[in-house]
Amino acid sequence: MNLLYSVANDERGSFDMFYNIYYEQVFRFVYYFLKDKESCREVVADVFYGIWQSRKRLKDIENINTYLYITARNKSIRFMKQNFSSFLSLEEIPILLEKSEEVSPEDEIINKEIETLLTKTINELPERCRIIFLMIRSEGLKAREVAEILSIKESTVRAQMKIAIEKITEAIKPYYPNLRANH
Repeated sequence: MNLLYSVANDERGSFDMFYNIYYEQVFRFVYYFLKDKESCREVVADVFYGIWQSRKRLKDIENINTYLYITARNKSIRFMKQNFSSFLSLEEIPILLEKSEEVSPEDEIINKEIETLLTKTINELPERCRIIFLMIRSEGLKAREVAEILSIKESTVRAQMKIAIEKITEAIKPYYPNLRANH
């Protein structure tokens, strides 16, 4: 990637471009851990500062997304250890359901109830299970990538996803009696 080489060669404008491209992605990932936007800004700034400090090594990175996730994870964990107060759960994350163009008021109420239930169910998942679920479903990462980022086995990622899907399926089953968990 030419951008990484430019950053590694001390081109400030390239680092600004790199920052603008990856900021939102890193912020969203850090938010999974910290829940607090102000804390996220601090950690994300630390992530990018660290990248700038070690920019000469950017040329050697094979997968920048994995590198960013691992760096963000480590900085988030370090932040939580230093500021262990209330950073153990996630704030409600809105889950958007597909809506047809013509929605009756009754369907809209049901959709809102399901959305609330999904958010609550996801937030009640065990921490590791929730993070894995969100990394795969919200970030679109593969099980192999999540395993690498979190330094766990791919089989653990798959097992945690299975648990998450089963719990979510069970929670919304009253709305969809014929629903089955597809892993």
